Amino acid sequence: MTQKPETRTGLFEQKTTNDYVVMWKGREICRYATVWDFVDAHAQGLAALEANQADLLESYYSDL
Repeated sequence: MTQKPETRTGLFEQKTTNDYVVMWKGREICRYATVWDFVDAHAQGLAALEANQADLLESYYSDL
């Protein structure tokens, strides 16, 4: 029986280029020069999601 190759998901340090790679199911999603760049980008993304959710809830309840 042939085993399916392991697909990597997570944040990995790339030793050869000294940056950080975000992998999702074996595909490279993006790269960051530092861990702080990764944290900042994701904090901004979470803030945007929170704002969108607040707008969605407000529009839902204002239509009632």
